[in-house]
Amino acid sequence: MNAGTLELSILIIFISLCAGSFLNVVIYRLPRGQSVVWPGSYCPRCGHGLGILDLIPLFSYIILGGKCRYCQQTIARQYPLVELGTALAFYLIYWQRGFGIEMIAGWLLFSFLLTAALIDVAAAIIPDWITFPGMAAGILLAPYTIGWQDALLGMFFLGGFFLLVLLLSRGGMGGGDVKLAGLIGSFCGLRGALLVFLLSSLSGGVWALYLLLVQGANGKTAVRFGPFLSGAAFLVWLVGEELWYYLWF
Repeated sequence: MNAGTLELSILIIFISLCAGSFLNVVIYRLPRGQSVVWPGSYCPRCGHGLGILDLIPLFSYIILGGKCRYCQQTIARQYPLVELGTALAFYLIYWQRGFGIEMIAGWLLFSFLLTAALIDVAAAIIPDWITFPGMAAGILLAPYTIGWQDALLGMFFLGGFFLLVLLLSRGGMGGGDVKLAGLIGSFCGLRGALLVFLLSSLSGGVWALYLLLVQGANGKTAVRFGPFLSGAAFLVWLVGEELWYYLWF
């Protein structure tokens, strides 16, 4: 690794850790109807505003021993895990796609998917503030990635399919899942959308069986589908061509 590549790698890791820190803010505040930019960061336990030394991504958690400096309450592990996971995902995308528009598209897609999945787990909603900007980003970037036609086909196919499921199931699937599916289709295209449908349905079905057989759930137990859509989408975006080859050839 030459000096220029090393410097770029360090910069990308720094940016990705900061991005993960911001995603934590979005994940916490959006379901509560709070602004993601104002007021500044604060401890969700005691409400005390956080200083610069409390806001260094990942390292503040380690330095503070996983506790708030002011109230000594435990900081949720989600915060360092999201920051670390974002750093790993962003660097993986950079390593696979190189420095350019596709890297930016991958970073945006991962950010939308992660926030949607974790908010769905915590609050059983997928906010429009994630899905609509995500669809817009997918379409706007399409000329430089998969092309407008493929982006629109993917968006309407996957979003339309889950809309049909929503209508036929009479509430068995949420509207947020439908819009998230449209977002995913705009980034992954038609063929990618087919793979996302297959993988998310398979993984979601396995989880539903686990809930029924092991956890004693019943047929009315809600399965939050956002994480399965998000996980399948990121996998397909990364290695969709390879998956398509092994599945059909």
